[in-house]
Amino acid sequence: MGEDHRRPDSWIGWAFALVAAGCLVAAGNWWNTWRSVEASEPGGAFSDQSEQRMLFWLTWTALAAIAAAVVWAVRRWGRRSNGEAPDALLDGRDAPAASSPASTGAVVVGVPPTTRLDWKVPTSPRPLHWTDRLRWALGVGWVALLLVGVLAGTRAGTFEEVRTAVASGAVHEVTVAGGLTAAESGTTTQQVVWREGWMQHRADVTWSTSSAGADDGGVVSSTTSDGAPVLGRDVADVLREAQPGLVVHRTESWAPSSTSFLGWYLPAPQVLGPLYLAGALVLLFLIMNVPPTWRLTRWAWFWIGFTPVGAVLFALFAGPTPGLPRPRHPTERIGGLLAFVVSLVAGGLLRWGSA
Repeated sequence: MGEDHRRPDSWIGWAFALVAAGCLVAAGNWWNTWRSVEASEPGGAFSDQSEQRMLFWLTWTALAAIAAAVVWAVRRWGRRSNGEAPDALLDGRDAPAASSPASTGAVVVGVPPTTRLDWKVPTSPRPLHWTDRLRWALGVGWVALLLVGVLAGTRAGTFEEVRTAVASGAVHEVTVAGGLTAAESGTTTQQVVWREGWMQHRADVTWSTSSAGADDGGVVSSTTSDGAPVLGRDVADVLREAQPGLVVHRTESWAPSSTSFLGWYLPAPQVLGPLYLAGALVLLFLIMNVPPTWRLTRWAWFWIGFTPVGAVLFALFAGPTPGLPRPRHPTERIGGLLAFVVSLVAGGLLRWGSA
């Protein structure tokens, strides 16, 4: 199968480089702030916030720099494959350098019309385009992000789930973050982290000393605005009543809760959050710039992209993929209206399942 060497414009690479420079400046400012705060108040809340902001901008710096490198590499690879001169030798129109088959040693083979890339209607088979490789890379990266989010992340749970698991003997140890000392009174939030099988779960509860002596093992009938149950005593004591031999680990390190995805709290949200956003932006860029898509129209792929596995489906079925059969009738595609309905139904089912 032949290849189409139409390449992205050079200004795209420079735009990414400019974005990377701006993000690097922002990261440097937050690094300076973090260093100053850490020197005066080590381990404080503002110090942690400054460190997270610094990591956030460093992540975007790396992403923008990688994007610029990919754009320039694609242009350079395309010029070499097509026998073109460097940009400095062109007359400003990015025209290929004149060369004869005899001087280059290339063999000229006529490409059948059915294998030429048509930018108006989808054709099958069609030559590979530079966006095909980016599409495959997006699919691999998105699968990796989903695996990291599931395997290293924390599933959102409830207090009733952990108490039931402890009482049944399925869980023998938990980790509790937060709490009140014997001399303290008032209200505080506690986090309970436990593992069932290969999944880690987390539940938030509220400990209120004003509710001490409540029935039902210390659980008050009221809940907080976010749905967390209110306990009249330490959550560790309540769980030990369900299983006296329960091992409780105490920690002051709170699990990050700023970024969640379909009921999963992501590890390192200041890093994975921008990566998920960057993947969504790459998907949108590909939908607008790939050759006419297979199986679904561009609008249909846009709506399917809102589902968690939309990027993977796009990477596999929107164009030629090694190992997968090509469509027999490439002009027969699913439209945007049906895909919009499917994405709404899928999104509703996923939210219902995560809840």
